[in-house]
Amino acid sequence: MKRVALIFGSRSVEHEISITTASKAYEALRQLQGEYETLPIYLSKAGAWLSGPAVAQLLTIEAEGRACREPARRKTLQERYKAQLEHLQRGGDEAVQQFLAPDPTLRGLAGNPERASWFKKALGPALDIAFPVIHGTHGEDGTLQGLFELADIPYVGPGVSASAAGMDKITSKLIFRGAGLPTVEAAWFSRRQWLADQPAAIREVEARVGYPLVVKPAVAGSSVGIGRAADAQELVRAVAQAIQFSGRILAEKALDDRIEVQCAVLGNHELVVSECEELTQSAGIVSFEDKYLKRPDAAEADLAPSHIPARIPEALARRAKDLALATFAALDARGIARVDFLVDRRTMQLFVNEVNTLPGSLCLRLWEASGIAPAALVRRLLALAVEAHEEKTRTRFESREGAGLVDRKHLMTPGK
Repeated sequence: MKRVALIFGSRSVEHEISITTASKAYEALRQLQGEYETLPIYLSKAGAWLSGPAVAQLLTIEAEGRACREPARRKTLQERYKAQLEHLQRGGDEAVQQFLAPDPTLRGLAGNPERASWFKKALGPALDIAFPVIHGTHGEDGTLQGLFELADIPYVGPGVSASAAGMDKITSKLIFRGAGLPTVEAAWFSRRQWLADQPAAIREVEARVGYPLVVKPAVAGSSVGIGRAADAQELVRAVAQAIQFSGRILAEKALDDRIEVQCAVLGNHELVVSECEELTQSAGIVSFEDKYLKRPDAAEADLAPSHIPARIPEALARRAKDLALATFAALDARGIARVDFLVDRRTMQLFVNEVNTLPGSLCLRLWEASGIAPAALVRRLLALAVEAHEEKTRTRFESREGAGLVDRKHLMTPGK
């Protein structure tokens, strides 16, 4: 039986959303108990790696709260969930602090040297597959994927470069444009440039994009820090908010009369694309509040209001699916990703907006509408992780030429 590390939380504005995704993945993994042993690992907001019964209990309480329909019981569960989360943030007694050693000879967790007698006595269980469900920074952005690569552990989701590029809205837009994919007009600048010469940055944005426009942190998610601007004064206010969450800012042409559509992609080489989903919004953009705070159904509190399939012409849905596959390939993604689109309602032109390489709730709702149940999806993701890792073994990381340099006399000459 293979041991799966379900890793969630971390230092991200999407920390709490990650917990819900982890809870759903944990439910699916429980259906695969004969195939996989699950080790939940919670990364606190301070970055501590915690495991143990207290971590599993957090996921169980979250799942019970989502499923509960009785208001009084739900309130009790919400209070228990909050208390348990605070307990873990303090490094609760029932939580074991460990970390993943970047050492391929270990391929597992090591204990905290301040809490244990250190190393061999503090070695935790070996890991067969890492299953990260962290959204945003310090998890979805290539940093955690780099650690898995160093530790030589198979992991779910795209690799280092695809994760890093997908997280950065500016970098991904450049890749999309290079691949000939349609995107809206945009300009970008750094926090340093904005603070050094705000008028120059405003002139550049106005010249390249014009109003109205949408201001976004280059590296953030769940609509955090996003604002709309119809003039220079509103642009200043929007940037003041966005630069709190990222060192670079993206300004895109606003499509006021638009449809927001998304598709999920699954696979490494033989790709499957889901049904199209149409998001609905109460304001100019789909906000964090629209996504997470306005759901009347507690079981879907982490999901934006939407229609599946999207209420768009069949030909446009086919085009969106084709572009989703092309976007996935341009990013060199693998495993899973969600591709978000904007549709100009006046022209029905489709634009690639962004990619989520570890999408919220793993797009379970989209995949279920496409005929793939949660347990089947999780089983497939784990198999894809192993497949990608096996392919990596075909790559050489040493050469005869490099080894030959050791025998060259000048390498041993003083001063060389």
